[in-house]
Parts: sequence; C-alpha cells; structure tokens
Amino acid sequence: LFPAMLDAGLELRGYNSPEYLKDCGTPERLDKVTADLESGRIARSSLSHVQPIVFLDRDGTINREVDHLRHPDQLELLAGAAEAIRRLNRSEYRCCLITNQPVIARGEASFADLRDIHARLDALLGQAGAYLDRVYVCPHHPDSGFEGERPELKIACDCRKPATGMIERAAVDFNMDRSRSWVVGDRSADIETARRAGLRSIVVQTGYGGTDGKYPAVPDHVAPDLASAVALILEEDS
Repeated sequence: LFPAMLDAGLELRGYNSPEYLKDCGTPERLDKVTADLESGRIARSSLSHVQPIVFLDRDGTINREVDHLRHPDQLELLAGAAEAIRRLNRSEYRCCLITNQPVIARGEASFADLRDIHARLDALLGQAGAYLDRVYVCPHHPDSGFEGERPELKIACDCRKPATGMIERAAVDFNMDRSRSWVVGDRSADIETARRAGLRSIVVQTGYGGTDGKYPAVPDHVAPDLASAVALILEEDS
C-alpha cells in the first residue's frame, strides 16, 4: 500500500507517539492488551496523565565505558542492562536516555556516527525485548582547543549535564511526574543533574562508579549496577 501511495505522488505522514500502541493480532497479544485495558494501564499511558520517568546515563551505565565512544563497534552492553530496561518497559515508568556527547563538538565523531551508535544500541536492546522511550543528546562542549573541533558546538549550553535541559525537554514531551522520577548514572554530573532537577538519584558502581569527583554531589542511593538500581526503583514504587 505505502509504495503504491508514494508512486501516486501522495504524502505519507507519521505521528511519533509515546502513548500506548500495541499490535494485538494474535490471541496472546489480545489477552495482554485486554489486561492492560482492564487494569487502567492504557488510560494512564495517555499524556493527559503525568508520567514517571527513569533517566539513564549511557556510557558506564548501560554500556561499557571506553572513554569517548566513537564507533558502533565499541558499544557493548553491560551485563543485565537490557533486562533491567525491559523491566522498566513492563512497568509504568518511561525510560529515557540522557547523554553528554562532546565527541561531536570535539570533531571526533559526526552526528551520523552517533545515529549509527544509537542504532546499534536500539538493536542490542531490542534483541532482549527492551527499548528506550526517547534519546536526548547534548553534542556541545564548552572548551576549545581540539583539532577538528566544530566551533558552532563549542558553547556553554543549557543541556550539558549537570545542566537540566535534556530533562526539561522530556518533562514537556512526557508530562513528567517529577515526584516519581529518577536519574541513574555513574558520574557525579548525573547525580548533580538529578539534584538540580528535583529528582531522586542512584549512582551505579559500573563505569566511573560516581568516583570522578567533578561535582560534590551525594546520591540518594548507590547500586552495584543498572539491574540493582531498577529493582530498587520498582520496590520503592510498589
């Protein structure tokens, strides 16, 4: 149908919605959707209702820290990370990635490279039945002096963590319930971001393990890894 429409010169449009949308074309899927309808989950997923969000850092939290990841082949999921995200997907939490990517401003990777990296991330998560609701990226870097850097991105922005710009975008996109939302990361900037945004925080002991010392931020909780952090969040919300 779609190729025929395009051949006829018609215009196709899509609406990228974070609200409830499921294929229920099998008896098993129909049972699941019916259960979601009867439990009120479908109604609560409407953006007319406030949504709790778990914001995840990327490097050192979901995937192995390699010091400025530049190529999709460098991306390797940490043990249990995909399963942890799948648990969030099956709960009523939205799961959003917030990541500083100064490799773009420094000229060490392009936006196309970043798309390929996140395509690999999506694929690896998808193999485990997990997904991210949204990916928010800060491509800026405030300091100059790197060979091949992009001057238009060498700015002090409002989105580079610990600034809260990425969280504030998600707050609008998802009608965020700030009282039930969290930030999970491995650096002090992640914890400081949570503090500035008025969210609870968990530092994971993977990656930098919160020991980088850049900001004097104290997390609300410490967890060995993302799986443990998600278990703590779901337990506190039960």
